[in-house]
Amino acid sequence: MDAKGSQSNHKPSMQRLYGKNHFDLGRRIAASNGGSIKCAIKALSRWARVNPREYKWITKGLPVHSKTISTIYPNRIRELEGIARGLSMGLDDMLAARAIIDSSIVPCCTTFGAVPPATRDGDIILSWNFDAPFSLKMFFGRYPLFVREVEGTIPYLCVGRPWFWSMGILNAEGLGCVVNGVGVTDDGDGFTPFELNARTMESCATVEEAAQVFKEGPRQATKAMSANMLLNWNTIWADKNGDMSLFEYSHNHFHQRPAGEEGIMASANHHQFLDRELSGSFDPLGQEMITGSYSRLARAWTLLRMHQGKINPQAAKLIASDHLPDYSLLEEFGIDREWWEEKMDDSTICAHAWNMKKHLKRGELAKSFMERQWSCTMYSIQVQPQEHVVWFTNGHPCRNNTQPVYWGEMLGAESQPSSYALSPIELLKPGTEKGRKGMFMRNTRRIDSLRTKQWLFVTSLLERSAFRKLDID
Repeated sequence: MDAKGSQSNHKPSMQRLYGKNHFDLGRRIAASNGGSIKCAIKALSRWARVNPREYKWITKGLPVHSKTISTIYPNRIRELEGIARGLSMGLDDMLAARAIIDSSIVPCCTTFGAVPPATRDGDIILSWNFDAPFSLKMFFGRYPLFVREVEGTIPYLCVGRPWFWSMGILNAEGLGCVVNGVGVTDDGDGFTPFELNARTMESCATVEEAAQVFKEGPRQATKAMSANMLLNWNTIWADKNGDMSLFEYSHNHFHQRPAGEEGIMASANHHQFLDRELSGSFDPLGQEMITGSYSRLARAWTLLRMHQGKINPQAAKLIASDHLPDYSLLEEFGIDREWWEEKMDDSTICAHAWNMKKHLKRGELAKSFMERQWSCTMYSIQVQPQEHVVWFTNGHPCRNNTQPVYWGEMLGAESQPSSYALSPIELLKPGTEKGRKGMFMRNTRRIDSLRTKQWLFVTSLLERSAFRKLDID
């Protein structure tokens, strides 16, 4: 690939993917990620053969959806055709694989934003604690950031992997976005949130232009209350002019809530402004698992007002690292609990599986599993649209270093590099090894030692069973 293509995928890498058109971009994505894509597609194909009924249910809407995006947003289909062509596979297989992937992730994020007068020195900041199953890191890696550009469109920075799924968080025009998954029952076909996000990032420079894309739709919404929540989004958008709004929507309804005079906004995994009777977004009376979302939202609003007029990247990280719950929004649902009592599941902005062991001791296996799946902050991201800087934390923000990265040059933006920010290339420089890493070695890291013991325990059981069968034969 040329200089605008991607780097090797065998180690954590920043990517800049460029295509003369969307089909060409799809071919480049396939070329740079072909091995991993083919393995995933094969795994999904095997799953489909074993679970034909579930596969049919997940992919039943694909013909209608394909027709919709082919008519209104043909570039999306062309990109998928490019990926399929590059992998020597059919478009139907690619669409089915994406549908299975999109329906299998359990997201639970907290986002917030601040613009003047809430910020220090006129800054504009968006923040996103990306909460998802830790197993997702196998696909995303340590630094899941890349720039994508199609000739004639606005380049933009994404979180994710090009072939897997990706969400635009900052474009060259200084438009930023952060994302939450949300459950709704008002469903219908249209553009997925990924497609709405891509259309907006490729063509818009302001929050109002972004709102127009979402209003026009059509908006796909999927009936969901747990795993499929990633197929419906709440999004906070901010532009370099200081405008900021929260978008909440379902298939038939859309609500835009500007930041207003306070200059702050927060969002979690339910609708707070769009009438939930219209959208079908859940509350704790209808879905116990959503209770933590109300706690995280209340705490985010409290902290934003506490730092009013002084919010900068440091204050944003303090908010993103917070471990206190706030149950004040739950009183209307008959839930009366103090902040110092036992934490509810998934109730803190910096998400940890606080109650997993308690659930296990009580024999509540399902609750323990869901707590582990939902309550894990995989990355923390703060976006400064004016400076084209992204503050990135790999892992929980409470215990990991944050690194500012300047993306303006790679995006082709006119902003000046910040003196304190790294370039994407500098972020990838190999660090000094401070200890031995890897399984099946002595004096290695504690986590690798535990993984080795787990591996040997499981394999010994399998081997014992195999030899027992051999003796019987």
